[in-house]
Amino acid sequence: MKKVLISLMIMSSFLFAAPVNQCKETKLTETTSILSCPSGDYEATFVLRSKKRNMSEEPKLKLLGKREPNIINNYNRN
Repeated sequence: MKKVLISLMIMSSFLFAAPVNQCKETKLTETTSILSCPSGDYEATFVLRSKKRNMSEEPKLKLLGKREPNIINNYNRN
């Protein structure tokens, strides 16, 4: 039973870990970036500590534009 649970935990980590980081970052300045994600575009504002980004604090996100999901119809027309 232990082996089954461990194998399920390992497989689930591989299945759900892939689509987590799909955002692309475009760095404008040291404090601001634009994040292009599948759900939309965001402006991220970071806090500086000694002229570098403070990675321990969360950036402030501002929604620039929301994207509609792509709908693909897979049917044959006669």
